[in-house]
Amino acid sequence: MPTSEQDNYYLEKEGDDFFRRNFSGKEPPRLRPAKVTILDQLDALGVAGGPALEYGCCYGDLLAVLGEQSAGRLCVGVEASLEAVKFGQARYGAQVQFHHGTIADNPLNQAPEFRGRFDLVIVDDVFGWVSRETLFQSIANIDQVLAEGGHLFIRDFYPVEKLKNRNHHVADAEVFNYKIPGSHARLFEWSGMYEIVSQRVYVDQTEMSAGYQSARAFGSRWADTVLRKSAHGYYQAVERAKA
Repeated sequence: MPTSEQDNYYLEKEGDDFFRRNFSGKEPPRLRPAKVTILDQLDALGVAGGPALEYGCCYGDLLAVLGEQSAGRLCVGVEASLEAVKFGQARYGAQVQFHHGTIADNPLNQAPEFRGRFDLVIVDDVFGWVSRETLFQSIANIDQVLAEGGHLFIRDFYPVEKLKNRNHHVADAEVFNYKIPGSHARLFEWSGMYEIVSQRVYVDQTEMSAGYQSARAFGSRWADTVLRKSAHGYYQAVERAKA
């Protein structure tokens, strides 16, 4: 399976450190405010049905609520923090199936039963932390598990230039957040197999950015993007020009 120093650092250390910084000794809410805005958008678009997968699910609160909307619904989460996985299993184990890993390296990637299994895949503020070495493998893995006609929700930074900034919580490694123009959703759109059905562009004023403000213009701008997958449906058939 593909690996990188940054991905491994999240699996082995920063994933758990993030969970401890934000949730250790606290009673987490039933649904975090940032997740409420995601749920509202999915409900408004009518794309919240069917099997759901979230990468970077933390303790699985959004998946648990999605599961409550439909009895017996398959809800699966992949999370880099083993502590968050254990916490989520203790709280939502009957509703959510948890896996420890990254987008590039997790048990779903090698399991045939998950190919094309999900109608909804959620990637909330994760793509920026994916190492550049495993970026395209991560995109391929997402496409592999998303069903034809399924929807992909991506929350990501939305700058006008390629940027990177260091994770200021990490002192013993070089860990970056990477931002690309139009967000990482654009990479799926450019494939020709995904079209944007909804996009909300904004400057975050909540706890989501933890007070972070970029020194570059538009470096703090975000986008919530919903894309629909069709392997062949977005191409226009063209006849050969007559001589």
